[in-house]
Amino acid sequence: MLNFEIVFITQLQKMNTKPFLQLTNRQFAGMNFLYVILNPNTSQTKFENFLLTEAKRLISGTDWSFEYQYVRTSNQRLVYRFRFRAPEEKSFCCGNQCPHCILKR
Repeated sequence: MLNFEIVFITQLQKMNTKPFLQLTNRQFAGMNFLYVILNPNTSQTKFENFLLTEAKRLISGTDWSFEYQYVRTSNQRLVYRFRFRAPEEKSFCCGNQCPHCILKR
């Protein structure tokens, strides 16, 4: 399975123009957290828009979704919880004649 989180962080770190000085990913209890030090001329809102835009670019053409949540500011670093989510509905027929089969839509 493709690990969108790793691909996403790598993509952000390799960009030429970045709204951040430093970006690190840490995982606690199975959740991914971004630790970000912003450029002096970048606001938190601009960074969040950038984050959303880049995530949408990565998952375009898929059924995956992206969500993030601001957690706190710690030592001049913004901390965000983020994850990519697989669709919760089946997108195929398994042949078991399920009552909520995709073919009955």
